[in-house]
Amino acid sequence: MSKILLASTLMAVTLGAAPLSDAKADTVPYVGINQPAPKNVAYPGTLTIHVDATDTAHRVFNVHETIPVEAGKSIYLLYPKWIPGHHRPSGPIKQMAGLVIHGNDGRRIEWTRDPYNVYAFKVDVPKGVTSLDVEFQFLAAQNRSQGPIRMTPEMMNLSWEKVSLYPAGYYVNRIQTRASVTLPEGWKFGSALDVASRKGNTVTFKPIDYLNLIDSPIYAGKYYKRLDIGSKKSPPVHMNIVADAPKYLEVTPEQHQILRNLVVQMGKLYGTYHFDHYEFLFSLSDKMSGKGLEHSRSSENGRGADFF
Repeated sequence: MSKILLASTLMAVTLGAAPLSDAKADTVPYVGINQPAPKNVAYPGTLTIHVDATDTAHRVFNVHETIPVEAGKSIYLLYPKWIPGHHRPSGPIKQMAGLVIHGNDGRRIEWTRDPYNVYAFKVDVPKGVTSLDVEFQFLAAQNRSQGPIRMTPEMMNLSWEKVSLYPAGYYVNRIQTRASVTLPEGWKFGSALDVASRKGNTVTFKPIDYLNLIDSPIYAGKYYKRLDIGSKKSPPVHMNIVADAPKYLEVTPEQHQILRNLVVQMGKLYGTYHFDHYEFLFSLSDKMSGKGLEHSRSSENGRGADFF
């Protein structure tokens, strides 16, 4: 099994997506005592998730979500715990801060943390409230002793599972989302997500289910280059490179050809391509942490600044 296919399969299992056979849908494991187990039904409404990623000085991602809810009912909001590709419950809940929830009528709504699952937040929705405005911050590490460096003055790695909550009780591939991000002035980005619109430094992506949203991270940076490395037989394939400085983006024709050869050999090895387009997300940095994590339509990779 290819790494890409294997990663996709593990992702579907660990996040509670629909199993390969719905015959055992009622036995899907979940973590928690009080919140409902996930079911293979569509969530009634679309989550909108906006991330303001402009605070590179403090390395803070500011999050605002709008979550449709049923008035007068209780709901559990979950912070992702089982992260695709990590194969363990590693969601960085300790870096989530400042959770504040309001109803669509403006009133503040208190939340209660589940006593058995610190990743779960219970919200008693008042009558008359049909959506929740959720705000919190993800505090990216300032140094490597605090965890992987995801944001520097020159670049960032935005992973949607770090900057979102989702409602319990549903397979995550049945929860529709509409995501957007505001980047620092002049920054460019790479992602497998399809762009719906741009306004200034804010990019809005086309609607996508939550499972595939978190499988589609963003690499963005002040110094950015996009290389076409697709072959004649492959779907579009690009390498999106962010670097500590412009000089590290210089790629010789010989180096470019080596990257093109990678895609040619991929086709020869697998006999086909398991994606409609593929975006390598590649950081060249001595500041941001390196990485190697496969996704269905992209891959997060990082090497030292002088790689080329």
